[in-house]
Amino acid sequence: MTYPTQYVQPQPGAVPPKPAKFGALAWAAVILGIVGVVCSWLVILNILTSIAAFVGIVLGVIALFGTRKVLAAIGVVLCVLAITFSVLASGAAVKEIDKALDTTTNQGQVGVAGETAKQDAAAETPTWGKRYTWANGLAVDVATPVECTPGQFSAPSDIARAVKFKVTVTNGTNAAFETALMSIADDAQFNGQKAPRIFDSSGGCDSTFDSATVLPGKTYTYEVAYSVGAQPGEMQLVFEPTFNSDKAAFVGQA
Repeated sequence: MTYPTQYVQPQPGAVPPKPAKFGALAWAAVILGIVGVVCSWLVILNILTSIAAFVGIVLGVIALFGTRKVLAAIGVVLCVLAITFSVLASGAAVKEIDKALDTTTNQGQVGVAGETAKQDAAAETPTWGKRYTWANGLAVDVATPVECTPGQFSAPSDIARAVKFKVTVTNGTNAAFETALMSIADDAQFNGQKAPRIFDSSGGCDSTFDSATVLPGKTYTYEVAYSVGAQPGEMQLVFEPTFNSDKAAFVGQA
């Protein structure tokens, strides 16, 4: 007996999974965001991390139109945080630099030249015949200026009047002090204008300041002359023993 052949319907084949749209962009945004957040606090890498995070934001926004929306959103958030942290780190670094470069003037002690400064004399503006003492014990005295006559070959050539100052540096610290560290004769003003230092090897206005080592408890005295106006006026001499230290500004008539 012959049986009829039964028709077997073929099973449909497995449908291949649909590829994720913009999935790679979403992962790229996440990776850039993580790198940006981790490196954002390194000031030297701020610019690079900010650029990377910005690129990550662009990629994440594009990926939001794909199938990995949640992953793309995470990447965008991380990149925004990276840029925010970079800005905060840069601002903090700028504040620290400004603080390091900010100097004060006449915050030490002022007293009579040759005597120990009194504790309650702080913040007084020093003048001729006074002693200015820094917090570490280093001190400088400036005597009353005297007029001098420059020689024929002195410089500058257009000297209307010349005045000479005697300056004494007293090392009250416990370490040797190099006078080359002090910005001497760099900031001198007469009536609000720069007072040039006089170089005079043949006359009476020659300066005697040279680089010297002042041992603890010792003093070093030198003379320095400046070209000023024909008529007496206000003179200002500023001393700064080391970079970024408190400045001693002596003011008086010359």
